[in-house]
This record gives sequence, C-alpha cells and structure tokens, in this order.
Amino acid sequence: MNLLVGGTGFIGGHVVEYLFQQGEISKGIFRKGSHLKIMDASGVQGLEADVKDHHSLHEAMEGVDMVYNMASPMPGSDADFHMFNTEGILNLLEVAKESKVKTFVHLSTLDVYGFGTKAINEATGLNPSDDYQKSKAEAERLLIEFSKRNKEPRIAIIRSAKAIGSRDESLVVPVLRMVDSGTVTIPSTKSMSFSHPKDIAQAMYKTATGPSSQGPVYLVKSFDSTPEELARAIVVALGARVNVKRQGVFTSSALPKYTADQLKASLRIETQTSWKGLGYSPQFDLKATSEEIAVWYRKEPWVTENA
Repeated sequence: MNLLVGGTGFIGGHVVEYLFQQGEISKGIFRKGSHLKIMDASGVQGLEADVKDHHSLHEAMEGVDMVYNMASPMPGSDADFHMFNTEGILNLLEVAKESKVKTFVHLSTLDVYGFGTKAINEATGLNPSDDYQKSKAEAERLLIEFSKRNKEPRIAIIRSAKAIGSRDESLVVPVLRMVDSGTVTIPSTKSMSFSHPKDIAQAMYKTATGPSSQGPVYLVKSFDSTPEELARAIVVALGARVNVKRQGVFTSSALPKYTADQLKASLRIETQTSWKGLGYSPQFDLKATSEEIAVWYRKEPWVTENA
C-alpha cells in the first residue's frame, strides 16, 4: 500500500495517475479545500490530514509500505516553506518509522543547486539562495541525517529538473495565455533540463521498487531544450500562428517571477549515472511533451481564463 503526500498538486496528480496505471493501490492525504478529481478517478482513498498533526498522519499511514512525498508550497505562494519542509518532513519521517514504513521517496528540485550553477552532475554542491531553495535543501539534509540513524524507512531523494507538462500553472498556462494574446515572450534562450511529470512519476516508482542499495539521491530529467524552443514546439503542436520572441531590454514576459528566474538560470543535468540498474527511461522528449500539452489544452481551453 502506498501513501501519497501532495497528490492533489501538479506533479502529484501525475504520480497518482502513473501509480494507478501500474496497478498500485494507494491512499492519499489532502488538506481541506483540495481538489480531489484526479485521486477519485484513480481509485485513491482520500484522507484529510495535516503534516503538523501526528494523529492524522498515524491514521493515514496504517498499513502503508511506501510513502511518496510530493508536498511542498511553491514559490510565490503564501504558505510557510520552512514549516512544510522542516517540521512537516520530520513529522512524516517520525510517523513513518513508528508505522514501520519500508520506503520513503521524497521529491526535491534542481533549484537546491542555486541559480548560479549551470551544468549539474552528482558531484555538484548545493548552493541555495532564496527561502524556497533553502527550505528544500534543509528538507534533504533532514532526510539524509534520518537515513544515517535509521535503517527503515529507506530514504530516496529525487531532484527533478523544471517540471513541464499538462496542468502546469507556472510555465505552461502563462505560455498558453501568451499564445492567445498573439505573442509569446521568453526570457532566456540557453539550453536547460526539463522533466515531464509522468517521467518524474516513473523515476519515483523505479526508485521505490528498485534495489535498496541504489541512491539515495537521483537527478531526473526528460530532455534538454532552450525555453524558446519549448515555446515554439508548443505553438507548433497547437497549430497556432503566433510570434515567439526572446525578451529584450524593452520587452517583458508574462511569466511569474520565480519561473522567469528559473529559465534565466538554465539549470542543466550533465549526467544521470545514478539510474544505472534501475531501468529508468524517460518517455517524454520535446515533441511528445508539447503534443501532450496541446491535447490537454484542446480538452480544457478554459485554463487560460484569468481568475
């Protein structure tokens, strides 16, 4: 039995769907007011719980073998990064140990390397710069320290490149809105790594079910592309006639600030040697990702409407 923490989010929703397709039985915890459409459609038993509340976590982890943790506030939200990525992680780990959970897979981000680093491999040191990045790096530190003191649950950390795919509100929806306006302006043309959330889901599943001797940290990407190439691929997949241009001194992009900073940083994974033996193989390249986004947008064109 799996427990999904953060299964109602952008990446979490894709993990929910992926595990369902693998025939996995899962429970998912959610906060009050969360949208449960994807969990319900994937047969996931939803349980209202709070990472600050030990009692609710104990109930959720009853009978659980594996925990998939995707929960974390995103940059630009009003949520408390520190609470979720320190107190929340410690609570999850404590209850997982008490509940005799076997494996705990945590989703992190390449952003823990900081935006001063470009090319990344397994030997690159972390250098977080803002509060979000520091909180994610602190979560990793707590997880690794816990794994040194305890044999179970086994800890694995996935550092994913910038996630891109259907339902993404940080990059995809702003680009689609710019397509609707007739001009897409992108702030960087340097090549960087992207991850489709379905490939992230595959990575988490392979890590959870693979040899326990592997890990504990894995770098994950689907493909490398410049943001401009990505925007053009989405435009082509949509069949739109739209001008795509790079941001200049006198032009601006409609992207959220943190997303624009990510694109400017252009973090790129050089190697993925940590995946040897686990059988991880990304299924989404630039073309497949842009086509998946186009199919989703044709089904739900309302996503570009401003709230």
